[in-house]
Amino acid sequence: MNKKKKILSIILIINLLISLICSIYMSKSYAATKQEISSKIDSIDDKKYPGIKSMIKDLQAQHPNWNFKVLYTKLDWNTVITEESKHGRNLVGKNQKNYAGDWICSVCENKTYSGGNWLCASSEAIEYMMDPRNSIYYEDVFQFLELSYDKNTTYNSKIIKSILSGSFLDDGNLDSYITTIINKGKDYNVNPYYIAGKIIQEQGKKGGSTFKMQDSKDKTKYYYNIFNINATGKTVDAIIQNALSWAKDKGWDTIEKCLIGGIQFISNGYISVGQDTMYFEKFDVIADTYYSHQYAQDVLYAQNQGEKLRKILENINAINNPYTFVIPLYENMPKNACKRPSIVKTEDTYDLGDPNGDKVINSSDLLIVLKHLLKTKVIKNDKQLKAMDINKDNVVNSTDLLMVKKHLLGTYKITK
Repeated sequence: MNKKKKILSIILIINLLISLICSIYMSKSYAATKQEISSKIDSIDDKKYPGIKSMIKDLQAQHPNWNFKVLYTKLDWNTVITEESKHGRNLVGKNQKNYAGDWICSVCENKTYSGGNWLCASSEAIEYMMDPRNSIYYEDVFQFLELSYDKNTTYNSKIIKSILSGSFLDDGNLDSYITTIINKGKDYNVNPYYIAGKIIQEQGKKGGSTFKMQDSKDKTKYYYNIFNINATGKTVDAIIQNALSWAKDKGWDTIEKCLIGGIQFISNGYISVGQDTMYFEKFDVIADTYYSHQYAQDVLYAQNQGEKLRKILENINAINNPYTFVIPLYENMPKNACKRPSIVKTEDTYDLGDPNGDKVINSSDLLIVLKHLLKTKVIKNDKQLKAMDINKDNVVNSTDLLMVKKHLLGTYKITK
């Protein structure tokens, strides 16, 4: 009899979870929202988007040739952070200096991702990196650079040459490559300056292991993957092999073919669907595939890539040329910019209904309760157990699971 009750209890819990997932999915619309892009900086509502307007105007006053737009994403800030906080979606380098402690997810902790060199980023880290008010400064603003081709801009081949001179592309055919970058950038709607900068970002000056790869079967043939497309894997050998397979499949047996195909890939895969800044490449908050179509898992990707491009432009005295930046705006943004996480781990705290300690009650918390009840991952931390005991009867059971579900559906409010 007890065995039957246990089976029925498990079935009930599973049904509750399925019901919750379906309810949440049906209650959210992931269809394209009516997002708006505007160059009317003075029209930004300070009450809805505190601090944004003044920061943009200050930066524009310092660099009069720079232009700014804002994208009204129409997405709720808390929803965005919840989605981006799904475990493994955003990562922090395991050995990156100054990115430890509260930068690391308190649930995943030492669990590694992507070949063992990455840790799951915390919600605090994601909030900090996604809040545009932490980046509308000279040092970090280039992650918002508009990557689509501007028909009103005359792209200077000398600037591109300055970026690529002395690099692995400077093989006697550099002028031809530059012509390709400018012409195909126009054809495929990609900013030529971004293309040139991205080449150096991906390969360095000397060219990495995916620049020129020998065919493993026909040693007389070589293939090129300058933009590191499909260069993924758990080991260096796997990364090179996957990059080679992609280049070979596309027929990229010359640098010229690789440049053309790579520019087309960037255009079709990102810019044409609206992910036309490095920030949007990293944080997919505008495409129909919300949150899942992201160029990299590294939570620092957009900032780091933008910084690299800025330094390149500084070195060639092109920093004050006309550039356009697109700043994202979210609904229900915090009054103040999100704080930078401490590199020292603070003591874990768990509010009622929030056993993963990320300060948001969401489906991740429900899953923790479910796994505990199914005994697939039993929680032993007293503070977490207390956070899971919603009705405070000193027992974590299906009643608590149901209360979390109702909270997520909006039919019940969990309060401290």
